[in-house]
Formats: sequence, C-alpha cells, structure tokens
Amino acid sequence: MSVSFGPFGFALSHLIFFAACAAALGLASFLGRNSNNSKNKVSDTLFLSLIVAVLVARCSFVLRFSDLYLASPKQILNIRDGGFDILMGLTAGLLFIAYKAWRQRTLVKPLLIATLAGLLVYGGGFYGQQVLKQQHPFVPEITLNTLSAKPVPLAQAFHGQGLVINLWATWCPPCVREMPVLMEAQTQWPNMAIVPVNQGESVAAIKGFFHAHSLAFEHALVDSRSQLSQAVGSSVFPTTLFFDANGLLVDSHIGELSVPRLAAGIQKIEAAK
Repeated sequence: MSVSFGPFGFALSHLIFFAACAAALGLASFLGRNSNNSKNKVSDTLFLSLIVAVLVARCSFVLRFSDLYLASPKQILNIRDGGFDILMGLTAGLLFIAYKAWRQRTLVKPLLIATLAGLLVYGGGFYGQQVLKQQHPFVPEITLNTLSAKPVPLAQAFHGQGLVINLWATWCPPCVREMPVLMEAQTQWPNMAIVPVNQGESVAAIKGFFHAHSLAFEHALVDSRSQLSQAVGSSVFPTTLFFDANGLLVDSHIGELSVPRLAAGIQKIEAAK
C-alpha cells in the first residue's frame, strides 16, 4: 500500500504512475534521437499528453464534486488529496497522442511504442497492486482499545455498516490538518463509522491532542503497538481505508484527506451495497 525510503514515504500507486511515465518518456527520448525529428517531437508530444491527462483527470474530479470544492475553492489546487479521475485522464491523453500522430504520420510508430511501454508498466504495476490488496481484503481481525481502555474487536464491532479507518499520529502534520475533516464527516455521513486509529502513542498523548485541538470522535481507538498499520501494510501516515458493510476494502488513500476525496471514498462504499 505504501513504501518508505528512509524518512520519505510514498503511496505505491504514485510510484507505479511515475515508473510508467519514466518508461514512456525514456523510450520516447531514445526513439526521438533515432528519428528525423530534430527537436525530439516524440518525447515532447508524450510529455504534453501527460500534462493533458493530469489536467483532465483533475478537472473531471473537481467537476464531479464541484459543490464541495466551491465551499473551499483553494482546495482545487491541492492535488495532494489524490482527486483524479484516472479513466477520463487516460482517455484524454490517448486522444491527444492519436491526434498528434494523425497530424504527423512519422510520429505514429515511435509514439505507439513509447505509449504501449508506459501502459504496460502501469498495467503491470496496477495488477500487482491489486494482488497485494487481496492479501488484506477485509478489516483486520485485531482488537484495539478506546480512550477509556474498552476493548474493541475491529472486524466485528463495525460489521454491517460502512467503515472509514484513518491511521494517524499526533506528530504528523498532514494528520493534524485533516482531523477537522474527519470530525465533520461524523455529522455529514452519520451512517458511516469514522474511526481514527492512533498509531504507537499513549492515551495521555491522544487525549491531550484532542483537547488542544477541540476534537471529539465517537469511535477514536488506540493502537499502541501499531498492529493495524502492520496488518494492512502501510508505513505512511495518514492512511485512510474505506470498507463496505461486509468489511471488504473498496478504496484507500495515503496522504492528507480533503472533503471531496473523502466523499469519493464513501461513494465507493455506498456503491458496494
């Protein structure tokens, strides 16, 4: 789900995307040098197609949740929330490549080869990611505690309702910033269980943090041994997991959560009913 390199952590999906881009652009640059295009139009075209794909994917997502983004317009530029419609972006990028190839036929072969290379890397990475997810497809069978030391069997306690689990820590700046979003979600989606699970800290530290930031959660849990992050294979905070009423993982997000991105995850929970 995530990979750490020293102090830096990355979502696996982001690494797959960048690897696919590197493969496509690297091959495009090589093919361009061996063509008659003095300005390396192959790699230029492919790079522009990536920009088009990212812009369309972002705009499509923003339009889909326009009411939520209008409430806080500055969030439109906050691409760290991972709000992208991948299929729309991919379609736009491929159409741009097809148009450029149609306009200049000498680009057809190198563009086709480079594009296929990128798609193969992305497709292979995506498949591998789905295989990894299937190793932890359901809510882990572990028991955590409430702030009052009451044991909570995670899988059984929330069975039958949509579940949003957030792995967080008080020392994590993105975790701190997204806490108000999660707290408000309890009111906005009362049929969902919003469960922040602190990783590796004491009850006293958590209570002090909640008090200092005026936060209140119905289902806040303590995981002093970080069992949950180990069980789901995530070493990066914050990590948000979306489970349907049967406990099946339907979506995940690594990094700071925005209201639209939270709404997108909850839509997937509701669609799984």
